[in-house]
Amino acid sequence: MTSAPPPRRRAVITGIGVISAVGIGLPAFRAGLRAARSPVRRIDRFDPSPFRSQVAAQVDDFEPLDFMDPRAARAMDRFSQFGLAAGRMAMADAGLVPGVAGAPDGERIGIYLGSALGGIAFAETQHEKYLERGLRSVSPTLALAVFGGAAPANLGIALDVRGPILSTANSCASGAVAIGEAAKAIRAGEVDAAIAGGIEVPLSPLAFGAFDLIRALGHRFNDDPIHASRPMDGARDGFVMGEGGALLVIEALESAVARGAHIYAEVLGYAATSDAHHMVQPRADGREAGRAVSLALADARVRPDEIDWVSAHASSTPIGDIAEARAISAGLGERAATVPVSATKGLTGHPLGATGAIEAAMASLAIAEGWVPATVNLEAPEPELAALLPNLLREGRDGTYDRILSTSFGFGGLNAALVLGSAREG
Repeated sequence: MTSAPPPRRRAVITGIGVISAVGIGLPAFRAGLRAARSPVRRIDRFDPSPFRSQVAAQVDDFEPLDFMDPRAARAMDRFSQFGLAAGRMAMADAGLVPGVAGAPDGERIGIYLGSALGGIAFAETQHEKYLERGLRSVSPTLALAVFGGAAPANLGIALDVRGPILSTANSCASGAVAIGEAAKAIRAGEVDAAIAGGIEVPLSPLAFGAFDLIRALGHRFNDDPIHASRPMDGARDGFVMGEGGALLVIEALESAVARGAHIYAEVLGYAATSDAHHMVQPRADGREAGRAVSLALADARVRPDEIDWVSAHASSTPIGDIAEARAISAGLGERAATVPVSATKGLTGHPLGATGAIEAAMASLAIAEGWVPATVNLEAPEPELAALLPNLLREGRDGTYDRILSTSFGFGGLNAALVLGSAREG
């Protein structure tokens, strides 16, 4: 006679660290979301004039020395600096110090960090130096900065976190995948806590130009930047690149309760699928993305009619947004006709692999504080999209949000869905 498997552990979110064009740190991030004004403007990080698209959501007021000493800052590129800063903010918010006051030891804490491009911007600047002045002009930190594992490795060293490090590179689903995999590891007892999310710093001429070259970026609103990122709107013409990131502290419920931690939300469910269709274009019918939604709901043991809000990926591309609307409709069935939906990239731009993590931070705050943000720049969605998702929110809304679906989709047809919920549930 075989014994029943032990009940899976519950994975709860106890800390949030955010770096975004709309605000750095939770107070500024909250205020930026509620202000509902796009931070997108003309790029001044480099000369954008050679490109069709000339706007972005830059993080302009990040000061590394607010989070690390000068020596550490000099040893890291912006990718790792963002990772260390977001991780430290999340750990401070959670009040978690490894091995102290009931917190898990560093050996039982993992780091799960997603990024589409890692340290590519720093590599580009160093390549320019190499071409101009030769190898001796290149920073000796280059080899240690460009790979996707650089940011989590630097974070682990700084915080003495010695559990597993997993670097996910699932294009624009990277951050959501990192959070989902961290929750799975906690549920399975592989770790007791994790720092999980995504970081992206893609604003350099070559990286930006690569997306512009394939006409993924919007350009019609170059002279009106704050209206350029318009997810789900009929006038959308491509995404607005952004930078930033979010890292969450996720831990086993019993650990959080034992040390009296504030709990924002619980990671109830997660799933990932692949379109197996095209490197740039999603499946038009949204079939596999919709299957990710259905699988995440099943993992969460949540019915579609129990979802209180959808945080849509909706990057503001003509093909992608309508495919996502079809996917949400397929995954939620009749509930899609009534569920409130927000598409928030008008507030953050599209920070590629970090986007799912930033939106998971928004969802966590929505559950804890009872407010969801608006879909900025939504004026008139096209008829099919409006029919599929008729409750697109044009303004922020107070309410009770105990179960939230957050979707993330990326190049290559890589799909991920998270279901977050109130830890009061179940």
